[in-house]
Amino acid sequence: SSLLPSLLAGAETAQFGWLMVVERRSEGTMNSSNVFSGEGGGPVQAGVGIFFQQEGDGSVVVKTIVSGGSSEREGSVRVGDQILSVDEHKVVGEPLSVLRGLILGPQGSFVKLTFQRKDMGEAHTFDVRLMRGSAEYLQGLTSSKTIEDEIDQLRLQLRQALSHCSQDRDELDRLRKMLQTERDQSQMRERELELLQQENARELSQLNENLRNAEGGRREAETQLHPLQQREADLAEELNRQKEKERLRKEYIEELKKRHEEEKGRLEGLFLKEQAGRREDQVARLGGESQLSRIQAELSRLRTLEQGRREREEEYKDRMQQEMARLQDAVRTQDVVRTAVKEVEVKMARYTGEYLQYTQQLVPPEETLDDDNLFLA
Repeated sequence: SSLLPSLLAGAETAQFGWLMVVERRSEGTMNSSNVFSGEGGGPVQAGVGIFFQQEGDGSVVVKTIVSGGSSEREGSVRVGDQILSVDEHKVVGEPLSVLRGLILGPQGSFVKLTFQRKDMGEAHTFDVRLMRGSAEYLQGLTSSKTIEDEIDQLRLQLRQALSHCSQDRDELDRLRKMLQTERDQSQMRERELELLQQENARELSQLNENLRNAEGGRREAETQLHPLQQREADLAEELNRQKEKERLRKEYIEELKKRHEEEKGRLEGLFLKEQAGRREDQVARLGGESQLSRIQAELSRLRTLEQGRREREEEYKDRMQQEMARLQDAVRTQDVVRTAVKEVEVKMARYTGEYLQYTQQLVPPEETLDDDNLFLA
């Protein structure tokens, strides 16, 4: 956008400068300060007769060599040469105002310019020492041409300047067409972006609804799972109590067996002793049988208790298996809910990344160009 006014300003400045030269020469004057600085009075300032143009990368190249100027008379400088320094002062990347201030100086003084030229793919640098001065001033130093010849030469230069102005106008029209095309494309992209945003908004709303449903299912599953976990803890505690009771029963049975063995040994000893006498043997045998009957009754009672314990243990195992199956079903339900939540999160991240990438691709890069990219030195 900044290139269009700079081209118009450069064309008008060039045309105005050449018309001033024709008027001054027709009057028989050589006030070159008016040609280059646009100011009257003071010391005469002049350049070396070169149009410079600043490229988009900041480099400054020779656009046109003024006929009759110091540069044309010296013959080393060509159109397209890039200027690197003025009197050992580097000007690469500097604004044109700095380059203008370095080149312009008192008429008749010398300035050293360093250029770079690319020839056959190779770049080489060279220095040129030029005298500052207008074409009139330099012409007066070498020969005294007639005013008519100078006017003819200036008219030729004026036609060249007007030709440059026509080329600049054509370039301006082309740039205007390009700008209109870019605007149309930008509007089309904005409409596409708006449609895409609407579609993404609908998809995002649907995904949020699915996420809320999945979250509700997860909470319901957790609510159903909590009582099962509590029930599992209660059954585990009950199983530990039953195991402790079973351990005590086993210890009691072992103690009874031990007593039974002791009692059996004692009875056998008594039986041997009672063999010495029938009476004592009869009494001891009756006592032993009575004791044995009590022990057998106790053993029968213990076997009944053991059978009941085993039946209750089998019942507890069946109940535990049923509760474990219900708990596994609840865990599988929770895993399904978590998988659905993860899939929804992955889709949301993918859609968000695609939306941001498409938005960045639609932003046109800004063009930054210097408005004052053409001047006469």
